Amino acid sequence: MDFFETVISNDTSLARLETALCHLPDNTPLGNQKYNFEHFSPDPEKIELYGTSEAALNHELEVTFAPKGQRDNSAPCPFEFAERGPGLIAVVKVLRAALQVCPDSAILQKWMKDLSKAAEYHYNL
Repeated sequence: MDFFETVISNDTSLARLETALCHLPDNTPLGNQKYNFEHFSPDPEKIELYGTSEAALNHELEVTFAPKGQRDNSAPCPFEFAERGPGLIAVVKVLRAALQVCPDSAILQKWMKDLSKAAEYHYNL
């Protein structure tokens, strides 16, 4: 895939993810305590520690969504959302900004897929 195809693919995936997160079912509690990406920017100390802003964001996403590690591949989704709301939806904006810098980032693309799988799981509960 060339650069422009990758960017378009990322944009399409992010738009779908944003729609899914905006319309999570009511059986997912409404809140803004666990996920608060509305004013997120990677911690400069974490960037220095991990070497890149991409790695620092990956760490933040791991700590936030899968603090005990992701489930094995046989699980229906890599993790479940503890709440829905604007703090969770804002993760799309964070990923969009990071993917503009690193559009070919395998780890950020995996996060897009994992977040989408988790959203899909909540629709099927």
